Amino acid sequence: MPVPLTRPPFHPRPTPPSASGPKPLHLRTTAMSATLLLLASLTATPRTASAQPAHADRPAAHATYDKLDNFVRTRMTATDTPGLSYAVVGPNGPLHQRSWGTDGNGRRVTTKTPFLWGSVAKPATATAVMTLAQSGRLRLDDRVIDHLPSFRFGGTKHASQVTVQHLLNQTAGLPETKTSKITDCLDTHCPDPARRIADLKGIKPLGPPGARYQYASANYLVLTALVEAVTKRPYAQYLRRAVLQPAGMKNAITDAASARERALPPGHQLLWGIPSAIADGIDNDGAGYGYLGGDLHDLAAFASFQLRAGKTTDGKAVLTPESVRLMREEGKLRPSGNHTGYGLGWRIGGLDAPLDKAVWHTGATPGYSAMLFLLPEQNTALVVQQNLHGLLHDPAVMEVGFGATRILAGSEPAEAATALPYHTAVWTTTGSALLLLAATIRSLALLRRQRVYSSRTRLAVMTTAWCAVGALPGIALLALAHSMSARQLLNWVPDSFLALCAAATAGALTIFVRLTLALRDLVRGRGGTGARARPLNDSQAPTGSPSTGGHRKE
Repeated sequence: MPVPLTRPPFHPRPTPPSASGPKPLHLRTTAMSATLLLLASLTATPRTASAQPAHADRPAAHATYDKLDNFVRTRMTATDTPGLSYAVVGPNGPLHQRSWGTDGNGRRVTTKTPFLWGSVAKPATATAVMTLAQSGRLRLDDRVIDHLPSFRFGGTKHASQVTVQHLLNQTAGLPETKTSKITDCLDTHCPDPARRIADLKGIKPLGPPGARYQYASANYLVLTALVEAVTKRPYAQYLRRAVLQPAGMKNAITDAASARERALPPGHQLLWGIPSAIADGIDNDGAGYGYLGGDLHDLAAFASFQLRAGKTTDGKAVLTPESVRLMREEGKLRPSGNHTGYGLGWRIGGLDAPLDKAVWHTGATPGYSAMLFLLPEQNTALVVQQNLHGLLHDPAVMEVGFGATRILAGSEPAEAATALPYHTAVWTTTGSALLLLAATIRSLALLRRQRVYSSRTRLAVMTTAWCAVGALPGIALLALAHSMSARQLLNWVPDSFLALCAAATAGALTIFVRLTLALRDLVRGRGGTGARARPLNDSQAPTGSPSTGGHRKE
């Protein structure tokens, strides 16, 4: 495979490349800046979820919303996204919302259509953990093993130094490529979180806890098990009571049962470039790291809850100001002091201006993707949910959220990402499979025709070359197996994985047939040096042999 297949949960939009290298992003004109100021003043004014901007400012706000609508529709077309919902959100609810397209069952997408949100679940999990810390049931500097004796990541010595905060800010030393096999369990009989994390014991840490940052969903699976151990109840149950209900997320999806209750439609993945509704799995214990979902009202409600600094609509505090501050404070590594770009469940900044102070998260599951951006200086947020995703075209799919947020912040979208990595990977592997299949058929034909090579050297060179070519897909498949299981590859990159499997199978057949051909020629002694052996006719019969009785070489 020309493109490494690792699950990338981080979706920042870098400065777009140009022929001469990176170029700065252009800010909008002074007129657009004025529009931003008007919009910021509007969003600071409490209003209901269906409220509209004041009459005097309505044209400016509508101009921004029209631009957002046009951009979002353009990106939907560019990425072949079947269905999408998005909203601009204030502290009291949506200020502007739109839904387009169809769901995986062919029904029209509305604000009530459920989606999965992927890693946007992580801020919700961090919120749940902070409520436990506020109540004194745990502390951020508690050792994880004091609550979870089964946690033995990196051995007893390393595990005994990992704290709750290390998990929250992704500095426990868990490597994503080695731990992804305990996540995305879509089977009906998956182990519970506590049993899954026991498999972390033999994994080598990236470094001492707090010394290295690496984003890994396994951190939040451990937190899921931690919450269950502390509360003595299923994680989904505690999350709903402590976070989702106070935030007004009454229709949120937290497990397979609620997904069935909400009639969650299948998500879409590209199959050789065609969006196909084939992604219908859910990790029943995955709400803590990625399998949380709901409709547009639910996602907008969570954004409003965060804009209200963790307070309910009637002013009751779910999070204290100190908890909110800690969650939005960028982590630092020890002893280097380097910033990580990650707080407690939130990404902090890390984007080009004017989003350099944004608090945000993106996420994806097979077939679904979502984004949530908080703009604290404007007291405004933007949420997007889509029913399309795949690892290899992730930047192109996620561009809709980054570009729309830049428009909302008074700037212009960056240069659009494309799905070129996806098309390169899928068509390269598919083409390789077809070529190797043709090579296998050709090799079989050579066996039937008893084709021979002119020399042992040529025989050795050609056999070695074909074996090397045939082995490449298998080598690529084995390399991928070190970072993702076959089940996960099928879930996340189905067409590329199937094409690579076909290429590896065809390559193995090519190797077998070519080795068989070489062995046959060696055994028959037909690989000698000199001119290519040809069938002998009657006039070329050996001296002393009857012209009609000589042995013909074929």
